[in-house]
Amino acid sequence: MSSDERSSPCGLIRFAVKKLGLIAGNGKFPLIVAREAKRQGYSVCAVAHRGESDDTIEGIADETTWVYVGQLGKIIAAFHRAGVTEAIMAGGIQKVKLFGNFRPDLRGASFLAKVKSREDDALLRGIADELAGEGIQILESTVCLSEILAQEGVLTKRTPGAKEWVDIRLGFGVAKAVGRLGIGQTVVVKNRVVVAVEAVEGTDAAIERAGRLAQAGCVVVKVSKPQQDLRFDVPAVGIDTIRILRGAGASVLAVEAGKTLLLEREEMLRQADGCGISVVGVREGTGPIDG
Repeated sequence: MSSDERSSPCGLIRFAVKKLGLIAGNGKFPLIVAREAKRQGYSVCAVAHRGESDDTIEGIADETTWVYVGQLGKIIAAFHRAGVTEAIMAGGIQKVKLFGNFRPDLRGASFLAKVKSREDDALLRGIADELAGEGIQILESTVCLSEILAQEGVLTKRTPGAKEWVDIRLGFGVAKAVGRLGIGQTVVVKNRVVVAVEAVEGTDAAIERAGRLAQAGCVVVKVSKPQQDLRFDVPAVGIDTIRILRGAGASVLAVEAGKTLLLEREEMLRQADGCGISVVGVREGTGPIDG
């Protein structure tokens, strides 16, 4: 780990402070990563995105640099100034905002000119390679967060019914197929019918759309893409997800065990219990068989 050598006022005691860069996108995930990294003894140098990142990051990170989406050169310069050699990407950038909030600098424009694919994974891997070439290694975003990865099994008081387990298994397979195509990670099913598939609008909007189409009793399934790179874009759900589920009348949230983060886990599950939503961690082929 990279570190600073800091001295005490008397100059006799010196100790190492580990440095960690954080490329912050939207949502609460970057805030959780920053808090946990600080708890584990890191000095956090954050790069936050205007119009995307939560302003709260400034009160958590030791230093924060604000950039517009596409300013790759400014990100690299900020990390070099801080002496950062390892960093984490946390939180997404909404594609629908790219059309109005995208201001690449020269380094960002040069990068985009040479990438062959504009799919999320390809872009993020390309950015990670650019940073690695500058001496900044991108770590898995779960490196400080093993305690909030979903485990396999029913996580709430309510257990899905037999018909819901059928929808969970169907949704899991469809979500994996959709993820393999780079479209999205979430599928909503009701009575063995796929009601909605996440695309550019994101998970929350897909769930809301499903609620309008199918009314109450939907099963929401969120998985990792088969080609998922855990350095970025790890599936995550949290309190806001439960709020959206409740508004849509969904009865079950199934997430891929070992590959999905439960943000603010205890409060999230408490709220799910309060509105009768079942939250389960699943793997391919798991869950009761109907009949």
